[in-house]
Amino acid sequence: MQDPPSGSDLVITSVLGDIDPESLGPTDCHDHLFIRGGHAVALEPGYLLDDVSAAVAEAETVLAAGGAALVDCMPLGVGRDADGLVEVASRTGLTLLGASGFHRDAFYPDDHWVRRSDTDTLAAIIVSEHLRGMGRDGVAPPDDDRSSARPGVIKVATSGETPTELERRLLVAVGLAAAETGLPVITHTETVAGARVQLAALADRGVPADRVVLSHMDRHADAAELAEICRTGATVCLDWLGRTDRRPDEVIVRLAASLVEAGLGDRVVLGQDLARRAYWRSYGGGPGLAHLFATVLPLMTRMGFDRKELDTILVATPRRVFDRR
Repeated sequence: MQDPPSGSDLVITSVLGDIDPESLGPTDCHDHLFIRGGHAVALEPGYLLDDVSAAVAEAETVLAAGGAALVDCMPLGVGRDADGLVEVASRTGLTLLGASGFHRDAFYPDDHWVRRSDTDTLAAIIVSEHLRGMGRDGVAPPDDDRSSARPGVIKVATSGETPTELERRLLVAVGLAAAETGLPVITHTETVAGARVQLAALADRGVPADRVVLSHMDRHADAAELAEICRTGATVCLDWLGRTDRRPDEVIVRLAASLVEAGLGDRVVLGQDLARRAYWRSYGGGPGLAHLFATVLPLMTRMGFDRKELDTILVATPRRVFDRR
């Protein structure tokens, strides 16, 4: 395992080691390659993503369609597979960023170790994953048996407009760990109000808005609300792409266009969050993880995005928001 860099060097931490940000190519900024059990799968069996061969096949389609990197947003205690990410990255060449941190309250049952741990302990666990490697067990707390992978992002999540008591503690823990490690934060949001709470709580712990990527904002924010959030310095991730049964891709592309027109094109990134077997071609579903690059990018070109605007959203902004500083 590589040692974390010292001094002012900027790097992005992939599961295979630190890379120069300038080497990061077109990036799916919110997705999932593995969910191996945990309470999320107990609640919804369709979340189970446990086949390495299927993940390799999907990764290869991403590369063939012009993608180069993917951020896997499964955090601690909910079925993450750090070694699986290493295997997929090693076999395919797709750059993968893994996540430490925590998910929303509903994914941790009453007897889960996350609920029993105090804030300082939770923060220390994240820091230890940065320094020593991610825990191999996707549900249990990290022990001495660590993956070679280190996290490239720290995940945190809140439910609705007001975080639960557990989620407030997790926000504090993530803020403390992000301030100490320099890792960027990527969040799960469910409302605009909840996103504002996240930004305020993280800022209170020394994490400025420009180190935060707010996921799922296309699900509950209109163009004006997105612009307001972006003007805080935060980056919004529009990641309901491919779920055309819920919202047509064209609607999400228009939201991205509105931010470009407002001069905020450098505050938006794209993802898919295709965290169900039914969304993967290699599990017999669709549209598949290549959808962003194979289908959405040509759509964006037809809808008026130029090459510079696409490069900003897919390459330049991910390079900036996912570096460690």
